[in-house]
Amino acid sequence: MGKIKFSAYYSIEVIMREVALAARTKNKEILSFLHTSIQPKLNFCKSIITNYSDNNFAYLLFAFDEAFTSQVEKIIRENIIEYIENSYKVEYLKQKIKNPAADNLTFETYIKVLSVFDKSTDKSAMEKIIFFNQTFFIDSFLEFRLLPLKKHWDNLAELSSDNLTAFSTETFVDVIKFLINTMENNIYKVKVICDEDKFKIYNMANKNAKVNKVAECEDDLELVSNILNSCPNYIDVYLNSQNNNQAVSFLSNIFTNRLKIYSKS
Repeated sequence: MGKIKFSAYYSIEVIMREVALAARTKNKEILSFLHTSIQPKLNFCKSIITNYSDNNFAYLLFAFDEAFTSQVEKIIRENIIEYIENSYKVEYLKQKIKNPAADNLTFETYIKVLSVFDKSTDKSAMEKIIFFNQTFFIDSFLEFRLLPLKKHWDNLAELSSDNLTAFSTETFVDVIKFLINTMENNIYKVKVICDEDKFKIYNMANKNAKVNKVAECEDDLELVSNILNSCPNYIDVYLNSQNNNQAVSFLSNIFTNRLKIYSKS
């Protein structure tokens, strides 16, 4: 992280801080995700976001008023952790755990639940090792700095794989239900509006909070994954018809009495 000085015409010096993120060019989609997710969250301060690539690496640079250093770094750190929890860890576990029997939606949901049910442990560990003193190389962080946490994930995968051979689809669902009931609830309520082939997802952080749109999904797995990221106390689903929907039926099964379905007559 560097400092940049800007002097205005009225002789007030503005000191800017810079955070630089880098990834190998083959993994530049990670930086695209971070750019998209972080940019709207920096509206509270004047910031400059740029990106460029060379032959080996892609770079994402954030420059902002030094006065907002702690807030901006916190946002960047949280979004790196979000990527690791919601994408990287899921793919890591999928490589370690093979599906013996269950249908794809059930197995993918099982992997997703495994990746999020101990989210607080992962977050606490990563917060202690993500620093922006110099260029933050994401690939190196994932390959080396994350090794102690990966050992924990490996133990989780090994324990899971030892039991999967005896699992039926029904057993998978029972385990998913059990894990969901052990997870910390992050959101008070999620509202899902089924609009033709799309699902629009809205979160309510608490009982009196405003409703915020957080995602728009086009397939069943994406919908289920988004709901699991929030692990809400309550889920309200609004259907445009009484036709059965596979993802909604599945969510109703794994979240049991937390989910209510409203459909047009």
